[in-house]
Amino acid sequence: ARHVEARLDNGLVQQCCPECSSSLAERDLKRLIPTRLMDRYLGMGLEQAVAATENLHSCPTPNCPMRVALEPGDPSRFVCTTCRKECCIRCGAQPYHRKMTCERYAARLKKDRRCSLLKWMEETGSKQCPTCKMAVTKQNLNSQGTQRAECHKMVCRNCNTRFCFKCLAVLTKDFTCGCTKDAHGFIDPNTGKLLKHLKTPRKGVAASSASSAAA
Repeated sequence: ARHVEARLDNGLVQQCCPECSSSLAERDLKRLIPTRLMDRYLGMGLEQAVAATENLHSCPTPNCPMRVALEPGDPSRFVCTTCRKECCIRCGAQPYHRKMTCERYAARLKKDRRCSLLKWMEETGSKQCPTCKMAVTKQNLNSQGTQRAECHKMVCRNCNTRFCFKCLAVLTKDFTCGCTKDAHGFIDPNTGKLLKHLKTPRKGVAASSASSAAA
């Protein structure tokens, strides 16, 4: 039973003997493993068969066992006789997208999601990485525009670009925009370690800082 469960955990439906590697028939598995595991094995086998069959579609309702064979030209609107919910059996939209094709509905959904994301970014003061355009935020969403808790030097988690959160200038070992103190570095988003910024301090910055301290 443990051998079968381990293979199922790894997404392997085909079962074999752990000693001789011979394939195990379904009737043999029924005698060897508990009902719970057998139900899981049959369920995964069904899902695999559905995925491999082009015209066989699953009801999009979570945990609904209904499967539907859909031929070219058949209507895509479907009311499941098991869960009683309406959907598009072709693209999985639930409820069914009336007066729209699957392609048009997908495009509209993508646009709505992007608009929602942009609205959220505007409300929270979040920015986009100047290189890959990935949404980037500070840990404290309520004070992203200030440097009271976190400075403006950022590292994109997606492409590792180092940039200024305020003006979106790309920062290098030899360039800084000046929005944040030169002495400040970056925080690696994956390890949490401090990363130095400038290879050599800008001329006049250290002397200016020393004069200010003396005053």
